[in-house]
Amino acid sequence: IAFAVTPLPTSSLFHEASRSADALDETDLYIWEQEPPYDYPEPIVMAPEVQYTKKMVDVMFGRRWRLLKAA
Repeated sequence: IAFAVTPLPTSSLFHEASRSADALDETDLYIWEQEPPYDYPEPIVMAPEVQYTKKMVDVMFGRRWRLLKAA
């Protein structure tokens, strides 16, 4: 329930990903649709990685939102 009431991201990446598959390169995103463990090593937690992760979450939420609207 907590996840359902979490507000959607408001970043431009979320909005671009939610509008169109053509807005962003989604070529490698299919791997994140699978269940863990992923075939990538754990990143060192540094400010750029934290920012990248936040952006990736926004993109994935936007993509998922777009796919749900199309279904």
